Amino acid sequence: MPKKPTQNDVAKLAGVSRGTVSMVLSNKINGRVPISDETVERVLQAAQTLGYAPNPVAQMLKEGSNQLIGVFAYEPVFPYDTGTFLFSHLVGIERAASEQDYDVIFFTRHRKRTITPKIYVNNMNSLRLADGTVILGSFPDRDELRRLVDEHYPFVYIGRREVPGCQINWVTHDYIEWSRVATDHLIELGHRQLGFVEDFHALVTEPSEDKLRGVQLAVENRPDAELTLLDLSHDAAFVEHVRERKITALLIPNPTDFITAYEHLQQHGLSVPDDVSVVSLVDIDERLPYGIAPTYVAVDRQSVAEVAVQTLIGLLDGTLQSPQNHLIPSRFVIGNTSAGLERSRLR
Repeated sequence: MPKKPTQNDVAKLAGVSRGTVSMVLSNKINGRVPISDETVERVLQAAQTLGYAPNPVAQMLKEGSNQLIGVFAYEPVFPYDTGTFLFSHLVGIERAASEQDYDVIFFTRHRKRTITPKIYVNNMNSLRLADGTVILGSFPDRDELRRLVDEHYPFVYIGRREVPGCQINWVTHDYIEWSRVATDHLIELGHRQLGFVEDFHALVTEPSEDKLRGVQLAVENRPDAELTLLDLSHDAAFVEHVRERKITALLIPNPTDFITAYEHLQQHGLSVPDDVSVVSLVDIDERLPYGIAPTYVAVDRQSVAEVAVQTLIGLLDGTLQSPQNHLIPSRFVIGNTSAGLERSRLR
């Protein structure tokens, strides 16, 4: 195998010093020692003739930056599937990183005997290859996040996550405000008995808490309105509770429960939206049956991811200081699953 050309080889062919080659190839030609255009051209021509390419790892080590942003997901399977809501985040991360001249590295290796991946393997931080990392996932290991903070490793979480004893950087959708907007929509339609389907898929997560808080704020502003928390796990009991409390509007925190609630109501003789209006507090990506065009809160996942990357780069270049927390606005879309109270047989 032929020997790879070195900077010494380039310098010899161009008739200049190795230091001059280094400055030209690292684009530092406007320093204290000026380098003529003719010399620059000779060096570049010599490098091309020899097929010389700088060692990127060596350059990164010298400059103290890899120009790499990591992506790590606390998920059983890394979200490659375009049908998952996390995939939109990946698109936003790649777009924002590219605009800032950063490459993206995915940390995808799953360790044996673990359901979800771990950041620390053999007591070592596996994210160190990247300058900083954007982290996703519904159920993080908060001890690992605390350890990253203690090590001063730069990261931004997509989604509000609370870590006891410290503050972390996060970017998320403004679930409180837009859940309040969705609830106000139902109240304006005349509904006063409202139900919130508790999110048993993500019972203890901060997004679920924020959605419920937004609904509560809207109800608290209307003394004649009442909110009931509902369990969706048993269809007959769920519908019976709706009938007994004369609940005419439901707020659903996740897409899976939206479909389940809709089917339970239909199967037990209640029409959507004539009897019960149903609103999703997050957008629904999959194709819906029954000709449903839901009323829902449309979140902008790509924008959240882009702001996460911009925040991370700000932390890396020193223009921002931790902790950074950002709320991204959403949109409210009115479909055919919400209607006025006067149509309901339960009022």
